[in-house]
Amino acid sequence: MINYLFRHNKDYSRFNIIKQLLKEFTCKRPIYILLPFSKNQFFKHFFKRKYIINDFFISNYDTYVYDRKKITKYNPRAWWKFFQDWFNFRYSHYLLSDTQAHFEYWQSLFGPFKGKHFVLPVLADKTIYYPSNTITPKHEKVSILFYGSFIPLHGIDIILNAFYLLEKENIPFHATIIGKGQTYKQMKQLYNELHLQNVTMDGTFIKETELAEKIRESDIVLGIFGESIKAKSVIPNKAYQALASQKALITMHSDTLYEFLTDEDMVTCQNTPEALAKTMKKLILNPQFIATYQQNGYNKFLSLYDKTQHEFIQFIQSIDTKKE
Repeated sequence: MINYLFRHNKDYSRFNIIKQLLKEFTCKRPIYILLPFSKNQFFKHFFKRKYIINDFFISNYDTYVYDRKKITKYNPRAWWKFFQDWFNFRYSHYLLSDTQAHFEYWQSLFGPFKGKHFVLPVLADKTIYYPSNTITPKHEKVSILFYGSFIPLHGIDIILNAFYLLEKENIPFHATIIGKGQTYKQMKQLYNELHLQNVTMDGTFIKETELAEKIRESDIVLGIFGESIKAKSVIPNKAYQALASQKALITMHSDTLYEFLTDEDMVTCQNTPEALAKTMKKLILNPQFIATYQQNGYNKFLSLYDKTQHEFIQFIQSIDTKKE
């Protein structure tokens, strides 16, 4: 049977997606999946590691030191987070990552991984993120949505400045920015300084089911536009959630995207206000492009989900049938 190891069984999307992928799968021997954000559990269950699939997903060290820049690498807290990550990475027999690029970045931090590795893309929870089942009238203006926890990875300053450029050209649109977090105070100040008229940003948190409805009500969803190594090594939740909801996705160009997607499935641009504004303008003024990307992206999500489920089960079966 499949057993899940975790510190807190929170309602994380990654937890739920893995469980959905494996809900009808059974195995002969106990197989353990160490869920993300639970790296201390690897110490606790160390002697079971021949049957533990460690969903590494993120590096705590990278997140705090390089991505969010909350502590420096000289801080004792950073040393402990590095040791946690290094130990999990070094001694796991089986490891999951969300992209190959992210896995290779971890190897640059913690050294070569000698076990068996499987790339499990982030995907989206299909019970929450799905297309609208009603025919809704077209918006008077193209509706653009960004949502997130306001971390440097997102590049929200680039998004706000791109909206400013659209307003200067009198391009018709309405945008909504949902969320609050680390950089919210600075971004709210920038929002006020730009005097944006077509953008709503009030720092509210909403439930995930409400968020899914907001996505279904939008025409375009924005991805990430940050500068960090992590930003260029991942395909974020919001990208898959947009595709699963049959919405056009615009996100920062990176080679990592092409591990799973193509230029027919999404729209990419450089992470500058000028490039993002130009890209949004093209879609706003050509609604047929929006419809095409919505359909192509949704089709790709469905095929990727099925392919991932099949290959993930094969990966686990290879562990289940492995001789001692």
